[in-house]
Amino acid sequence: MMLKLSKLLTVLVVAISFHIKAQQFDATLYFLDGSKRTGKADMVSNEETKLAFIENNSEKKEKIKFNVLDKVEYINLSNDQSVTVEFKEFTYYFLSDKPKTGYCWMNKINSGEISTYVAYAFDGGVHNGYHYTITPSSHEYFFFQYKNEKPQEIYINNSIWTLNKKQMLRRMVNNFFKDKCPKLVSDFEAEKIMIKNNNPEALRQYYDENCNTIN
Repeated sequence: MMLKLSKLLTVLVVAISFHIKAQQFDATLYFLDGSKRTGKADMVSNEETKLAFIENNSEKKEKIKFNVLDKVEYINLSNDQSVTVEFKEFTYYFLSDKPKTGYCWMNKINSGEISTYVAYAFDGGVHNGYHYTITPSSHEYFFFQYKNEKPQEIYINNSIWTLNKKQMLRRMVNNFFKDKCPKLVSDFEAEKIMIKNNNPEALRQYYDENCNTIN
């Protein structure tokens, strides 16, 4: 699954556009070996495999491979707030109960026994010169991570109509919670748990109140 990020949001309501590839942003790169470097960086995109970067006090533009990076922190100099994206492997289910894995840049928005990550994507569609044969669309992906397991795709909010979306959601909820909180699965299927405002946090809150092993 390849996701092209269009923007990243934090609880501080920091928003950065990912469409302007020529612009560079103040950033700190954190590497898998524990080192870090600070300078100017383009926005990450999963349609690419490298990140353009110029280290502080240098004029040399480098291309940093994604597979050596752990995360990137972008700084908004106008208010000193930041947004951090992590390059993580995740699990997802597509039209079956057999899991698949992929990688994408995602932003953590909640932490706990189950943590929540979000990623935003944009599909430019297909245009034949006269009209779109595939309409451009935006996509918001939510992932739940149980303890130190890989994040798992739990909910997709699309700007266009999606075939079998309700069945897909039931499958994702069942695959994630069936062993962790069976009561959540049954209550969700009985529509006792409702997802509001295209945000699956009601599922995490139900888990915290009824199945969290820390409490």
